[in-house]
Amino acid sequence: MGQFFGPETQGIDIIKAFPDRVRKKTFLLTGIDKRELAVATTEALAQGEAAALILLGPSQPETQPQIDDINLKYAKTKVIYITADFASLASVREAADIINKLDVPIDGIIGYPAVIAAEWATTVDGIESHFQINYLSHFLLVNLILGKMPDASRVVMISSSIRPDSPPLRFDNPNFSEGKTYHPLDGYAQSMFANIQFMKCLATSYAGRSMGAFSVNPGNIKLIVQSYVSPEMVASWLQKKKQESEDLPLILQQAPNSLEQASATVLRALLDPVIKGLARH
Repeated sequence: MGQFFGPETQGIDIIKAFPDRVRKKTFLLTGIDKRELAVATTEALAQGEAAALILLGPSQPETQPQIDDINLKYAKTKVIYITADFASLASVREAADIINKLDVPIDGIIGYPAVIAAEWATTVDGIESHFQINYLSHFLLVNLILGKMPDASRVVMISSSIRPDSPPLRFDNPNFSEGKTYHPLDGYAQSMFANIQFMKCLATSYAGRSMGAFSVNPGNIKLIVQSYVSPEMVASWLQKKKQESEDLPLILQQAPNSLEQASATVLRALLDPVIKGLARH
């Protein structure tokens, strides 16, 4: 009998629906530092008795309260923190080397954006911050550790309904002409669109291994949006869209989701065998 999931489904409902796809499995998550959705997803996997959760982020002290909470509540799940600064490709390579030396397979990866609507900035590698931290560093990491992933494993990249409002993806000009044509929400949208293309290519390339690759829109999470996007920033972006004769951005047409509802979307992409092979946004 098939499972039914709707708009009120929560992350723990997905865990309970597919317990064998969580219990004694190992998952890698990026961007957990101060990311409410990442924390909610991580806790749901721990509640499902995952064997290990490998967390990647730039600062373990910032994440330690979440780690301590999981260790206290879910003794059957081991938490491994690996420091990785996604603003540095060298740091990502170092983290991948550590992961490849771990004596465990990686059954699933969830990649969260760590930069949302930031002002113009470049990384130590000279790349626009959204593009590198949200997309390029994940692209590098996943490709470096694919050998640790067994058949039927999953890669899930968090995207957004903002991506249809992205300017055309230009791999030859990810820096928006060195910031001259940049808007923070356009930078974020471009990185989300790049991740969608990444997942489509990964799914096609590894279809023979039954590997699933999905980009997921968790919905309009009001709490998170308000944390990063000021009303003034939205107003300037809407004015820019109006001047370009574009429609109201899709993300502003959505009803807000709770963190629990948003995590359900992410976890279904990670765990539900019914959507095996669909590999779509």
